[in-house]
Amino acid sequence: MPSVAVVLGAGGIVGGAFHAGVLTALAEAGFDARCADLLVGTSAGSGVAAVLRAGFPPLDLAARNTGRPLSREAAAIVGRAKGPPVFDFRPRPFSRPPVPASPRLLLHAGRHPAKALAGLLPQGTISTDAIGERIGAIYSGRIWPEERLWICAVDLDRGDRVVFGRDELSTPVGIAVQASSSIPGFFRPVQHEGRRYVDGGVHSPTNADLLRNSRADLVVVVSPMSAARAGRRSSRVGTRALHSAQLSREVRRLEDVGLAVLTIEPTSSDLVAMGRNPMDARRGEVTTNSALASTRKRLADPSLADHLQVLRSVS
Repeated sequence: MPSVAVVLGAGGIVGGAFHAGVLTALAEAGFDARCADLLVGTSAGSGVAAVLRAGFPPLDLAARNTGRPLSREAAAIVGRAKGPPVFDFRPRPFSRPPVPASPRLLLHAGRHPAKALAGLLPQGTISTDAIGERIGAIYSGRIWPEERLWICAVDLDRGDRVVFGRDELSTPVGIAVQASSSIPGFFRPVQHEGRRYVDGGVHSPTNADLLRNSRADLVVVVSPMSAARAGRRSSRVGTRALHSAQLSREVRRLEDVGLAVLTIEPTSSDLVAMGRNPMDARRGEVTTNSALASTRKRLADPSLADHLQVLRSVS
């Protein structure tokens, strides 16, 4: 049987909504992402990947974001979580004058500006405990799923990318997702066993390069923070151009070792739906619907027939 690896990138609340539309469209086309040999998640993508590994049906992801009825299987999983995480994004006063969260990180950042910025920003004040608690409840006491799941975060003091599920094997999946989602300067770093972790997107919005030694027959990369080629001419692109360039480099590294890669990025219409604030929960439904439509259109491209054949063969 062919092997498929799925990479789910960062993107905040809106990025999670984009994932919901994309994965639902893939499920409609015959690919159930729960059947992937490996799921790699970063930030928003880490939560989606963890939920999939808990058994949540991809066909219900869009329904969940748009208020439509869920299947019995999906409703049971949602019931364990007791609803989505609730955040209070109102600014909180600092207990002391804000200082850089990790000046030491500058010594390790090298030519990685995102890591340097993560060290220079003051420590965020909003807790991500709600994320960890929700994922932990879904897993009902299990530490980690049996199927392969890699969740990416960054050690705030050392600057190292940490891959929970591959490098760190004893960390509960809820804490791993919580760490991967802790946007520097916004969310509070996650402390676990003497280390402080922040968002895996600080290293890379997708961390697709982790698949370079994979033996997958196909790597599917869903990248909410970049933009499809046609969408890069949009006035809404902004820093997405940089993320697109980084993704292109990572994809080339995979292709250079003979891996087939299918990338799914926001189109120009998706960018309009997503807006400019990745944490704007009001954009969830329109983003999911847009991603569902654009991905359906993308998968109808005859040039993807071979990729679709591989995807359908593993479900």
